[in-house]
Amino acid sequence: MNVGKHNLRAQLRNFREKYGFLLIAFVIPALIMWMIYIAMEVWPFGNSSVLVLDLNGQYVYFFEELRNKVLQGGSFLYTWSRSMGGEFMGIYAYYLASPFSFLITLFSDNHITEGLLLIILLKVGSMGATMAYYLNESHPTKKINILIFSACYALSSYAVVMANNTMWIDNLILLPLVTLGIERLIKKRDFKLFVFSLSMALLTSFYIGYMTCIYVAIYFFYYYLAHDNHGENNFWQEDNHFWKSLLRIGAYSAIAISIAMVIVYPAYTSLQFGKSTFSNTTYTLTQRFDLLDFFVKLFPGSYDTVRPEGLPFVYAGVVAVILVPIYFISSRIRWQERMMSGLILCIFILCFNINAIDIVWHGFQKPNWLNYRYSFMFIFLMLVMAYKAFGLLKHANYKHVIFVCGVLVILVMVIQKLYGNLAMNSSGKIVEAQSGANYKYYWVGDFKTIWLSLLCLVVYGVALWFEHAGRLNGKAAAVVAILVCVELFTSGLLHTINLDDDVMVSSRSSYNNYMEKVRPLVDWIKHHDDSPFYRMEKNFHRKTNDPMTLGFYGISNSTSTLNKPVINMLHRYGYASKSHWTEYRGGTPAADALFGIKYVISEGQVVNEVWKELLYDEDHNYYIYENPYALSLAYAADAGVLDFEITDYESPFELINALSGAISGREGEIPIFNLLELTNTKFTNIDTGFTTAHRKYSKKNKDLSARIEYTLSVTAGEPVYMYIPTDYPRECGLKVDGVSKGTYFGNKTDHVMFLGIFDEDREITVSLELKNDPIYIMNNQNYFFSMDTDLFKETFNRLKEGNLEISTFEDDFIEGHVYIPEGKEVLYTSIVFDEGWIVTVDGEEQELIKTNDALLAVAIEEGEHDVSFRYRPKCYTVGSAVSVLGLIAFGGAIVLDEWKKRRELRRWAEANHIY
Repeated sequence: MNVGKHNLRAQLRNFREKYGFLLIAFVIPALIMWMIYIAMEVWPFGNSSVLVLDLNGQYVYFFEELRNKVLQGGSFLYTWSRSMGGEFMGIYAYYLASPFSFLITLFSDNHITEGLLLIILLKVGSMGATMAYYLNESHPTKKINILIFSACYALSSYAVVMANNTMWIDNLILLPLVTLGIERLIKKRDFKLFVFSLSMALLTSFYIGYMTCIYVAIYFFYYYLAHDNHGENNFWQEDNHFWKSLLRIGAYSAIAISIAMVIVYPAYTSLQFGKSTFSNTTYTLTQRFDLLDFFVKLFPGSYDTVRPEGLPFVYAGVVAVILVPIYFISSRIRWQERMMSGLILCIFILCFNINAIDIVWHGFQKPNWLNYRYSFMFIFLMLVMAYKAFGLLKHANYKHVIFVCGVLVILVMVIQKLYGNLAMNSSGKIVEAQSGANYKYYWVGDFKTIWLSLLCLVVYGVALWFEHAGRLNGKAAAVVAILVCVELFTSGLLHTINLDDDVMVSSRSSYNNYMEKVRPLVDWIKHHDDSPFYRMEKNFHRKTNDPMTLGFYGISNSTSTLNKPVINMLHRYGYASKSHWTEYRGGTPAADALFGIKYVISEGQVVNEVWKELLYDEDHNYYIYENPYALSLAYAADAGVLDFEITDYESPFELINALSGAISGREGEIPIFNLLELTNTKFTNIDTGFTTAHRKYSKKNKDLSARIEYTLSVTAGEPVYMYIPTDYPRECGLKVDGVSKGTYFGNKTDHVMFLGIFDEDREITVSLELKNDPIYIMNNQNYFFSMDTDLFKETFNRLKEGNLEISTFEDDFIEGHVYIPEGKEVLYTSIVFDEGWIVTVDGEEQELIKTNDALLAVAIEEGEHDVSFRYRPKCYTVGSAVSVLGLIAFGGAIVLDEWKKRRELRRWAEANHIY
């Protein structure tokens, strides 16, 4: 037993001596990143948080949804908290597939932001550890050298600025392992690390994983040609080694991709709902930036913007900028390697700079902000070269280092001269600065960029000499390491401050306080109504994805894995809905009832003859209202609804009238909304013009106010609504009888507007107040309607008789009972159409029918029926099957490889008479 303990201790000691430095490589960048957040006053050192940009607007809500599903047992296939409901695998694959994501389940509701902070710090540390592992395995030198450049990788400008895009960072962790896997596959035919790391790259983020696959193809040729010298790449002295290596990299890449198909295929299917046609991509061979602009981005304090005009984030320490030229000068590195290294760096710069190539890297879609999402690969390659040069510094001619530092100093001063007189105007274009003009100064700051860079060049020039000369008793590298850590902290802090200035970091309280105010109201509704399913919404929002955090089923949602037909449909019904988002604004009692929105939490009191007030939160001025006429998730409808085309209507009021008639089986529409008489239209300082199907209204005199005034007759006690159709919304002011109602045609005000309920029959004036831009109004449309409340109640009470009574409700399974009245032949639903649904009526599967361009229906006969809905998309089952086959192939390849190695070893032993 003592012998066993001694052997175990010896093994642990050997492991610690061999790999203990990886822990240090993990801790150093994670600690520096935490210090950056402390300096930014992130809680508990202040009221700030890590919530910025899309982490604030989207991802935190997806993490909350993941947490809810794990802790409450929800399905990963479907969610009802996105717009009307929809597949969840796309969201999971795009945003949440990292194993780190599940750490969020360890945190309570009011500590989600701390969970995200922990995830970011762990990922930063993991980047340092995997980079250190790669450097040690591929190019072993002193551990202090490894720690320097692993920290530079983990705290590069890309890693710091993009840390809020948590789903991308896993590929930064995995890139060193993928690279090492390629090298082992070429040199020793060892494929295990390559298959594992590439499959994980795709599983954790199929989007950046796609870019990693492109990197694999480029790096294979680079590494093979750079090291194809005297059998360096061919450990086993194999014939036709290049072609066999190419075949192996292709085959094992296919296995890695097949393993990831459980994520990749559902993600691909999700993109077909609208993301793949989200933007009109143009492939032009145009240059995107000047090379000197790119050069500036190699220095500290070079944050420009994450907006569409932003440049690549490629800073990774000034020491790397100094050493990369030394790498190319060094005669101790073979000329083939230096030539290929220069070529691969040029390839990446070309990819950044040529628009068409860059779009291919981004999945054939132009990125919406956050450009050059693969620039971390350039950083990795640059740091590997700098690391090799640093290891050979003692053998270098130090005059070369002085020369490089001198040239860089001159270039930095030239940059100051060129950029110091530049500014950025409000549209993001770089122009010559003008005294007194309203410009933002451009991002090259005298102190944060120029003087900091000059200081680093001088200090590193001295420190590298100590390392070159072997001074300080061999501790010079440790001095360099300390200087690098100070620089990385300083630059990381500058980048984070600039990110805050650019897009604003949200405070912790802005998130938690909002949720703490609204969550009790949601919980009250759930306690008040324990029905299996109903939708609810709010008429105020922190962000669009609030339903996911608050745990209710709504229509508000924003995600890149958008469902375009649903977004378009909701916009036609008058809601604020466009691009990749929908938000509950512009709802009417009739539209809400059709979509099953039974409860609304309102900020302030709502004058409404339909909604029933249930609760008033005096502390926050919140009200809870019930729409008692909201329909079930499915209900009986006339067969005429199957021929109904929502694209025939531009007005949501006319659309609802027509749909109500079609569902009810009426010959024509049911006039729930009635057109109001327009008695006069007055133009003040307005010039009119025409464009396709629209009339254009612009200011005659830019210096004077301009307005369009509509005068209309209203009836006492009837709710009055407005919707003006346009394909070209431009924000303008809105007034009713001279009283401001906010704006109209804005990004989130292009929806139905409730103008009020008036005490007497009279005329009112509705004014559109032009701003700088012209406005466009669709021709031959009606804008103003009143609602017949009594007819609405009568109509929807009748429709409720055919409601599905839900007995079982789960995320991906619904079961219930329905009575279909005489004359009705369709079970009409507000379930989003998706071929993954399996609908049975009395145990028999039914053919799915698309209605309203986006909703699901099935044929059904009159009478009593048991109905079930089960969500089982083929993309998930097929993807899972392919992944299993990929794992079997991977396992079989491992077994076969071990058998071959044993056979070759046995033959070698026999040939050498070793028995």
